[in-house]
Amino acid sequence: MVGSTVPGRHAEEPMKSVNIFDYIVVASYFLFMLGIGLYFMRFNKGAKEYFAGGNMIPWWASGMTLYMANFTAWTFSGAAGFTYSTGLFMLVWFSIGSVSYFLGSFLTAKRWRRTRSLSPVEYTYTRYNITTQQFLSWVIAVNFTLSAGVQLAATSKLLAPVMNFDVTTMTIVTGLVILSYTFLGGIWAVSITDVVQGVILLATTFIVAPMSLSLVGGIGNLFSALPPLTFDHIYNGVHYDEHWLLSILLITTIGFAAGSGQRFYSVKDEKSALRVAWMAAALGLAGPLTFGIPPLVAKVLWPDLSQVDFFKPYLGSNPQDLVYLALCLKFLPNGLIGVFIAAMLAATMSTLSYVYNMVSSVFARDMYQGLFRPKTKDEELLKIGRIASVCIGIMVTSLAVVFVNSQFGIFNMMQAFFTLFNIPVTVPLCFGLIFRRVPKWSAVAGISWGLLAGVAGRYLLSWDIGPQVYLSFVMTFSIFSTSYWTAKLYERNKMVFAGLCILIGLGTGLLFSETIVGNQTDLLVALAWMCGLAFGASLYGFAGLFTRDSVEDKRVVMDFFKKLDKPVDVATEVFGAGKMQVSAFPLVGITMMVMGALLSLIFLTELHREEMIIVGGLVAFMILFGAAMVYFGKKSEIRGGEVNGETASNIP
Repeated sequence: MVGSTVPGRHAEEPMKSVNIFDYIVVASYFLFMLGIGLYFMRFNKGAKEYFAGGNMIPWWASGMTLYMANFTAWTFSGAAGFTYSTGLFMLVWFSIGSVSYFLGSFLTAKRWRRTRSLSPVEYTYTRYNITTQQFLSWVIAVNFTLSAGVQLAATSKLLAPVMNFDVTTMTIVTGLVILSYTFLGGIWAVSITDVVQGVILLATTFIVAPMSLSLVGGIGNLFSALPPLTFDHIYNGVHYDEHWLLSILLITTIGFAAGSGQRFYSVKDEKSALRVAWMAAALGLAGPLTFGIPPLVAKVLWPDLSQVDFFKPYLGSNPQDLVYLALCLKFLPNGLIGVFIAAMLAATMSTLSYVYNMVSSVFARDMYQGLFRPKTKDEELLKIGRIASVCIGIMVTSLAVVFVNSQFGIFNMMQAFFTLFNIPVTVPLCFGLIFRRVPKWSAVAGISWGLLAGVAGRYLLSWDIGPQVYLSFVMTFSIFSTSYWTAKLYERNKMVFAGLCILIGLGTGLLFSETIVGNQTDLLVALAWMCGLAFGASLYGFAGLFTRDSVEDKRVVMDFFKKLDKPVDVATEVFGAGKMQVSAFPLVGITMMVMGALLSLIFLTELHREEMIIVGGLVAFMILFGAAMVYFGKKSEIRGGEVNGETASNIP
């Protein structure tokens, strides 16, 4: 029985509240992030440095950035609540990320580096056409901007009551801090702040997990007290099963392969690009322990949240989302509570800073230069990128302010938008780097089919999330991957092809009409048939577009893949014209040592013996980690000078 092995006194121990030491920690954290942005401002001489780090971002920094880009405060709130409710099922979910990083890297890591891009959409102009490039640019820009607003709002709503701040003020301050260091330092500031934030996040969670286990007598007692693993759960009215897990694996693998381009083309070569993914995968292995164990402990510790005073004010609004925070308030000393709040902020700030820089690169490179000023110089592109960063940051912060004060369920509408566009957009982005013969209009066709399938599965057929994702992927990938052969068949015999389209439309309509979940009204059945027939009719129309690739179009695509076949020449492409690699080791190391030293001031407060051990362990880790970074920085300077002389000194 859940909770039967836990001493009752644990459930009654009071939670701490934040005090002046926690505020000082959070304020210092903000100042450090701004300082890093100021430090890297001097390295941004042009758009290549601002958006791609001059292809000199260290692989370990880019790997940490990739890992951190998938975290927000939701990991500590919504995911914790889901884990509390579904038990061991969520541990399987936490394990998926590492597998996705590993699989996705084999699909596109080397290819992304060889695109030599400045934006994740840039290559689509050459590979497909300007219609595809502009459509993807706008969808990605809108999608990520809205998503960032939701994430900032969710973080502020969670932390503002804990810190006794007005939620609007919390939103504005956090949004402007992220905007400031991203605007100043570009991708360098994003990457290095992510390393610092990642160390803070992991160090804090590695303390929380074992301390949580101590409350229930260890890992053995925890698992013996939990219900067995099951794959059938209803949570907040949504059905979750093994198909949901498989759909998440599919989405994250393709999404990682398609959406991590900036992490791959910002490093110096293909080997470094693979290391980026492998580092993120290795860090992801810690997910089940660091983020899964504490909510499971809470499930055993507090089987009925309505009986715990801390949760009573939140009983009407998913109190389980606060279990991770409650555990930290239970056993972390003041000062370290501030570190935990900083870790939650780090999870969101890392994601938002990536969005600001990435979307500004799309705006500058693909929208502004692609549509209006093809001859834009590098310095002008940098200026436009910085202006775009400011605009995007203000938009995200403004949206978040609207969201935190809204009562109209905007969060749910935004999540529905993200789900619909995810697979249709990422499939052409990912496989456009792999499939050489698909025509230029194949991406538009794939996106159109994927969106239609997503709308049908979600709103017409009312399928569960897993089957919805399967349908969207199958329809997107099928027309995209077969587009070359579709064009050949269309050219050979249009009548036969028309008959095939009719059969596909009828078959799809029959499938849809027979798989409607719930009440099958005449209207729903008619709409299902219309939707199925639309697939058949659109296939015939797209086939005509597939045949329009000219000899020149095919030559351009051939040249694009020749570029992908050509390995990066680091000496000339990265370190040419006397450029030198910037060593990030010393800055990260010194920052961590200073933060550790400041954190040691907590010893001036009243601490119990157990709290002194926790603080001492974290301070020692941060100082030793910082010292190791400084040491390796000096070693890399010597090694870089010996190998490449003056050209590539200070290689990290």
